[in-house]
Amino acid sequence: MNCKNDHKIKSSDYHTPAEWRHRGELEIMASEEQQELAQRLTLEADRLVDQAKDAVGKNKLEIDHQSKVKVKDIEYKCKELEKQKFGVNEEIRLLLGYQTRIENAKKQLVGDALEAIAECLRLRNCRQGIDLVFDDVEKELLKERELIKVVNSQLEDLVEKVKVQIRKLREFVYNLAEDLLCKENTLKIEECNEKLNENSIELSVLKDKNIIKPAEISFTKWDQFTTDIILAASKVLIDGRPIRAYFDKCLSKIINDLVCQSDEVEQAFKSRVQEYLTVIEKLSKQRDETIKNAEEVQGTIEKLKIAVDDKEAYIALVHTRLLNRTRREGIELCRDELEVKLHEEMTELENNVLSLQKMIVDTIVCQRRLKQSSARIDVQLTYKRNTLRIDGELCAEQRNRINYRAF
Repeated sequence: MNCKNDHKIKSSDYHTPAEWRHRGELEIMASEEQQELAQRLTLEADRLVDQAKDAVGKNKLEIDHQSKVKVKDIEYKCKELEKQKFGVNEEIRLLLGYQTRIENAKKQLVGDALEAIAECLRLRNCRQGIDLVFDDVEKELLKERELIKVVNSQLEDLVEKVKVQIRKLREFVYNLAEDLLCKENTLKIEECNEKLNENSIELSVLKDKNIIKPAEISFTKWDQFTTDIILAASKVLIDGRPIRAYFDKCLSKIINDLVCQSDEVEQAFKSRVQEYLTVIEKLSKQRDETIKNAEEVQGTIEKLKIAVDDKEAYIALVHTRLLNRTRREGIELCRDELEVKLHEEMTELENNVLSLQKMIVDTIVCQRRLKQSSARIDVQLTYKRNTLRIDGELCAEQRNRINYRAF
């Protein structure tokens, strides 16, 4: 008994010839796949090595080119800075002998214009709802206010113009010198970098690569920084050199600027008032049409209610007929064609009533929305009439206080 049992157990561990052949084929296929993978990896590795080599060469050429471009750019800016610095120093020398030649030329030209503009802005701040918008009128008023502040500041500072000009020029000399110093230092660094190559660098420097922080200032900002300094210095020079001629023409130019801006403000007010008149007219017509539609919808609701009442009477009639027919006796209590027709009529009438009732609900919602729309239009009309009064009357009174041509 034991030998037979052992024979059975060992027989269950045997594989079939088909399994043996299949396992061999699988091993061969797996080996072939690994060989193909190894070949692909070898080719990919060769490709990556060549690609990295090409990238290094291209990057070196590009970096060398960019370095030369950067050096030329810095050298050009250094020349411009030196030229501007020399001009500013010369202007300072001339202005030192010009301080005693300026007398008090300040005159009051703005009157109560700033107060009138401030009142217009305050009144326009009382606009309501959607009408409290930053429109062309607001923009032009703010521009006029800023222009007056600039003019007033120019007039107040005219006596001290020379001293202020010298102080500004000295500040620009400092800024120009600082920027020039920084750029000269950068030239030295770029010159040092130009001499470096991969064979002259110790690999130990890679241990400190984490301390390298990327520059946070963009190229555009860097370029604009020096340009702004040079332009600002040029502007100061331009403002300072023709100071005597500027003093003679100052008042006429100021008055012309103020008059032009005042005309812009008046035109903006005129256009805005006309725009409000047009919008108010459109809203008024729309409100009348909306109210008319709401009244028409009310008639439709009444008509639908009457139709429902009429259909309910027919339903009651059919219901009564069906109820009376339930009192038939014996074999007469059958579901004949008349019974079927009565039930069909009952169903059709009930469906019609449901449709009419749904239509009544939809129509009531529509009427409510029309009334809400009318109410919103009323609110908008109130806002716009208030704004029209502010721009067309109250602000107009304030603008009458301003007359730059009288100065």
